[in-house]
Amino acid sequence: MEGYEMNSGFKKAGAALAASAILLSAYSVEPTAVRADTDIKYELYLDSNELISGSTVVDKGLAYLPLKTIAEQLGANVVQNGNRITVRGKVYSFAIRIGSNTAVLNGKSTRMKGSPRTRNEEVFVPAKFLVDALKGTGLKYEPEVKTIVASDIYSGHNKSHYGGLNYRISSDGKLSATNSEGVTKQLYDFQTETYNPHTFEFTKTNQGLIILRITDIYGEPMVQQQVFTVIMKNGAVIRQSKVNYFKRFANNAAVSVNGKELVLTDGIKLRILEDHTGSVKETYDLIELGGVEGKYAVEAVEDDFFLIRSNTKGLLTYIDRRTGERIALYKELLPLEEQQYADNNDVPYYGDEIYFLRRTEQNLEFKITEGLSGKQYTKSINISSL
Repeated sequence: MEGYEMNSGFKKAGAALAASAILLSAYSVEPTAVRADTDIKYELYLDSNELISGSTVVDKGLAYLPLKTIAEQLGANVVQNGNRITVRGKVYSFAIRIGSNTAVLNGKSTRMKGSPRTRNEEVFVPAKFLVDALKGTGLKYEPEVKTIVASDIYSGHNKSHYGGLNYRISSDGKLSATNSEGVTKQLYDFQTETYNPHTFEFTKTNQGLIILRITDIYGEPMVQQQVFTVIMKNGAVIRQSKVNYFKRFANNAAVSVNGKELVLTDGIKLRILEDHTGSVKETYDLIELGGVEGKYAVEAVEDDFFLIRSNTKGLLTYIDRRTGERIALYKELLPLEEQQYADNNDVPYYGDEIYFLRRTEQNLEFKITEGLSGKQYTKSINISSL
């Protein structure tokens, strides 16, 4: 690219980021000729206190970052098949297409402000999308040094260490923990083949139990998700579950909204557990609750309701915990044309993009991304109106 220098570096970052800055403007642009602007740099601070830096490309106020260069420096796997590019890291996967502002991030469709484009065998993508995909935060523009900055970029270093133990799940599904003296103890055998590097997520309950969720994303192009969950007390597994999802990935609740109950699902059954003991309080048939065959995600549990989503239909559904009455929330929250899109569109999967945020008294707040327009907003609904 004429007048463009990559000059990417990989070095230790000892200084803290500036506390305030002005965001570079970011509005939707069509695929047009990219102009090089060597005055605007980028600095991506990793969660390991390292730094990736180089030059950006700016087009109509929207900053683009060199995807291949950054992904390779992070040790991610980059595969290009024509205009489609797939990137796979330990805790993320995403796919983009040259000239299209629609992407698939961790199994979910999303829209970018601009469209990826190529130059000299490099692929440039909107900065905000790439930072979000790499688990980064705090994207901002520092005008005094003409630099785009982001922090907490996932470095790929081991995230499976917790409470003085290093956890591992083998390729044949054996979960083990190793202490500082190198002594390894097998905790559970899921008797299931695993594939790519796994994501480990630990949650400590109010009563001191440890919930470990291990996520494995695999397939080509990364359309399979399996989630292993164990609940541990005093270093021993007392409850466990395993569930597989296809195309539409799930983020199941680990604890209830009020923090008093534990949640465990295999996609078919929902178990509500007592904290401290892990005893099963209630068991529900998700197919009976949801009315659709196949696996389910359990996205929220409360005293008076569940929020579940069929992996087949993809529609977030409110279930009255006392009566079992079901309400498809997209009918309450989306305009008619968006309802029709959620019903009929299957790219990359059926369903809506409605996600529960919080409860305030009798009001439930949701984050919504419209499938047709790409508009994002929050919207609340009162339980009494359901």
